[in-house]
Amino acid sequence: MKQETIARYNAFWAHEETDRPILHITVPDKAAAWEEHAPKTPGDKWENLETRYAYSRFCMANTKYYGEALPHDWVNFGPGCLAAMLGSDYIVDWNTVWFGEGKTFFKDWSNIGELRLLEDAPMCTLVTDMTRLLTKRNDGSYITGISDLGGNLDILASLRGTMTLLTDLYDHPDMVLRATESIDEAWKVYYAKLRGILKASGQRGHTTWLGPWCETSYYPLQCDFAAMISPDDFAEFVMPSLTRITEFLDHSIFHWDGPGQIVHLDHLLSLPRLDGIQWTPGDGNPPVWDEQWFPLYEKIQAAGKNLVLLDFGTAENVLKMCKALSPKGLWMSVTPETEEEAEELLTRAENK
Repeated sequence: MKQETIARYNAFWAHEETDRPILHITVPDKAAAWEEHAPKTPGDKWENLETRYAYSRFCMANTKYYGEALPHDWVNFGPGCLAAMLGSDYIVDWNTVWFGEGKTFFKDWSNIGELRLLEDAPMCTLVTDMTRLLTKRNDGSYITGISDLGGNLDILASLRGTMTLLTDLYDHPDMVLRATESIDEAWKVYYAKLRGILKASGQRGHTTWLGPWCETSYYPLQCDFAAMISPDDFAEFVMPSLTRITEFLDHSIFHWDGPGQIVHLDHLLSLPRLDGIQWTPGDGNPPVWDEQWFPLYEKIQAAGKNLVLLDFGTAENVLKMCKALSPKGLWMSVTPETEEEAEELLTRAENK
């Protein structure tokens, strides 16, 4: 990694003044034989580690990286894969991994004490082995990330079922809180295991599915389930977990997903150890660069939190945000059409 990149990321996490935002700019080579090297079946894509490794290296080799973007593999096994390490079933398809209701002892609360990390679960083995494979074969040309472990109520929804968990909040609130504490403990144990593998390999820092690199411990926290609950329920069932995990980590970003979660912003901003927020408007809503969301961005920045924005359609949209927002603690990703456009974007952002 370049020293300039390390310095910019360290300034990002320290929330220091900078001359421009962190820009994660990638340009895949459209002429590369992507389909020829792609996995041939869903099982091959997700569970054949040699196939995964080969395709990951092909993708990195055929992508140009600009600004603070880094070649990385974040060990993707679907959103919230910790659920399958606690007893949930899982199904693979071409686009993702689905986690369903768990084993028999999650159908009621009588055996809640059995909610623990299952080290011999197939998903646990897959994630651990893929992380070790990537670190063992790393020639220093990429960063190995930490898999998407998920958030506590999202994981519990995979074990209990979403509709069942919604009624549990009212019928069995004490059991829900007890379960989230158990999930958080399993989360911390497995996160520490993965981070230990990365540190033992000599790798400096790590990434996650979200993209930003961090030299110390960090993770994007989330609770997509929260779009269906009130701010009071968020305070009761989500905030204790977020407090525990943000105090466990050195740094954290909350994945804030869709208009249904806007009502929880004040709670999120009140978390002293939460570094920032990543806003996702959700399908069918105006994109991240739409001025409708600017008041939210301004409120987040005014509270002293970092702001992470993904999936800008064009370089011009990125430059629009560079002019509208403070560069301090701002991270943005974009995939321009050409290398020339990427280089121009970087130059214009630095000279705005």
